[in-house]
Amino acid sequence: MNGDVKRPFWAWAFSEADGTASFTRIATGFILVFACAWVTAIVIKNRVLPDFNGLSIFVGTLYGLNRASAVAAAVISTNKPTTGALTNGKSPAPIP
Repeated sequence: MNGDVKRPFWAWAFSEADGTASFTRIATGFILVFACAWVTAIVIKNRVLPDFNGLSIFVGTLYGLNRASAVAAAVISTNKPTTGALTNGKSPAPIP
């Protein structure tokens, strides 16, 4: 939350910093609700907790793939030379 705008928790949790709805966060929320229901059904039927490694990898991979695609799109759409610690804000020297 950026401090000057007060939004309800759920609106804040499922939106980007600029206030637009985040498909990634909403989809991850639905997947988590489904996963919790699935685990609850398994526990009720088998009376044993299942292995959570596969479930956490499933949820994390979906979120990670979406974020990686957003980063790749931002990098591809940027045609400016990079600035920062690597170039100290200056254009790199031409190669002789």
